[in-house]
Amino acid sequence: MSNIISVKYEENFTPKVFGGKAYSYYTAVDVEVGDLVIAPTSNGDKIALVSEINIPESKVQNIIPFLKLITEKIDTDKYIYENEVSIKAA
Repeated sequence: MSNIISVKYEENFTPKVFGGKAYSYYTAVDVEVGDLVIAPTSNGDKIALVSEINIPESKVQNIIPFLKLITEKIDTDKYIYENEVSIKAA
């Protein structure tokens, strides 16, 4: 299994909506499709939805040197239902 995943960022003007292009990251935490994570970007951290897991390196060969690392997963239910960003323990 690979520790490369794809995520979709939360839309800037529509909270809790995740769309647009998928971006690839390494992950240091166990995630499943549908989990929410904190994704580092060039404009600061963003909440993102995991859209694909176990991506083979061959699929992202050209961007491997640029992949950033996701280290935090948030509690999806608390965020969706209570608007609370709560980091899940690893």
